[in-house]
Amino acid sequence: MIRPWKVVSILLLIGAIILDPSLSVGKGEELPAGTLTGGASAPAQMLGIAHAVHLRPTLEYGREIQKFSSLVGKRPALVMYFLDWQGNPNAHGLDRYFDPYLVNTISNTLPLSERPAIMLTWQPLHGRQATGCAQDYNAGIPLPDILNGRCDNYIRGFARALKARPERFLLRFAHEMNISDSPWWVGHIGADPSLYVAVWRHVHRIFSEEGVPNVEWVWSPNYASNPPDPWNDLHRYYPGDAYVDWIGLSGYNWYNARQPVVWKSFRDLYDAVLQDLACSYAKPQIIAEIGSVEGDGVNLAKAAWIRDAYQQAPAYPFLRAVQWFNDYAYTDPNNADFRITTGTAQDGDVRPLEPWTGAYREAIANPIYTTTLPSLDQVTPPSTYCGGPPFRLSPNVALMAPIDLTSIQLIGINYTSTVQISISLPDSFSATPSPDRMDPPWGISIIQVKTQNAVQGTYTLTVHVSGEGVSLNLPVQVRVINQVYRMWLPAVWR
Repeated sequence: MIRPWKVVSILLLIGAIILDPSLSVGKGEELPAGTLTGGASAPAQMLGIAHAVHLRPTLEYGREIQKFSSLVGKRPALVMYFLDWQGNPNAHGLDRYFDPYLVNTISNTLPLSERPAIMLTWQPLHGRQATGCAQDYNAGIPLPDILNGRCDNYIRGFARALKARPERFLLRFAHEMNISDSPWWVGHIGADPSLYVAVWRHVHRIFSEEGVPNVEWVWSPNYASNPPDPWNDLHRYYPGDAYVDWIGLSGYNWYNARQPVVWKSFRDLYDAVLQDLACSYAKPQIIAEIGSVEGDGVNLAKAAWIRDAYQQAPAYPFLRAVQWFNDYAYTDPNNADFRITTGTAQDGDVRPLEPWTGAYREAIANPIYTTTLPSLDQVTPPSTYCGGPPFRLSPNVALMAPIDLTSIQLIGINYTSTVQISISLPDSFSATPSPDRMDPPWGISIIQVKTQNAVQGTYTLTVHVSGEGVSLNLPVQVRVINQVYRMWLPAVWR
């Protein structure tokens, strides 16, 4: 695949072309080697992890959220429900494109301080001519039709309807695109993931044209591509950093509800993929759907599974929300039962399902699970993270002229206390970090390094990072040469 054109800085020195080591090539923008270490010993999540839940919509949705919160002892920061593309042909104005009934029941029931953010799992199904598609669709809307604009009027109306609302929406469009269960899986029509990427960007562009400030985009594959072929790898469906705000995942412990019968723990499901995604994309992560069925109730117990999952989740530094799927699979009582409470279609009443409700209540009692979803700016990491030390320099080598100026980044991820930054310098050098302190869990300080009549040779600058439990000395090697020629050349990676 041909990657987009990028402009890179190239240093020309004594006939040799040297690629600036601050640049990186790959799925994300910063890809140092290493393996993220999970487990209970990992640093605490200073931003917290939002308590989130999928509750099946009811006529009294606000009351259902209240009752659920009371049963589990903590209100959700984020609530998710599913909707398709048919809209409401009998409504008027923008309500034709987005039915506000459920969000209105929330705002009419819950005080402003207790209202959750809303994740809309927006499935391209059942488009209607009456609400903006070029024809009626009885099931999935073919991706080529979306790309060719056959539902643009609906998409634009939907965007305007969300823009007119006061809520914060996380839009989970065409989720689990990497599994054959999904109607929009490209394998059904013999296409490849580039079609999905083009469709995502097309829909995103319409929202951008409408200027919808209260929508954040959640790209949400399944934790395991099916089929597990290289062409169907989840990374091939990634629309690009400019089109994605959050990365979501879904994965369940189906046990005997599906073949093969395997009991899968939280780490079995999520460990490898959460590490891989953190190493590939500087994006906050959400587990958008998670659940477990019951095993034998003793050696394989759903209650123990719940406790373990919420104990393991804080080991992943980009993970910002865990959203329990409180329903039967496909809303079918004869299918897998992931519930931790009951639910009803009418009055919003929910009741406990012990021991699962109690296990869930105990698990989310940990104060790391919060009732507020931080802003997108707060939760977006400054860089990718592939494990290793929490602080690194990019670059850690530099070429400079005797009188020159260059910049070095100190990148910190997954640290737990405020740190101060200072620099030890040889003669003829000066350096200023901005800022000179960084708060957890991550940050970037830009260090401006200047030379003033420095003699040619090799020098070592030392960046000192200090704080509670932190004392690091990070070297930067600087080679001063007679003259450095800087050129800007277009480059393309294939």
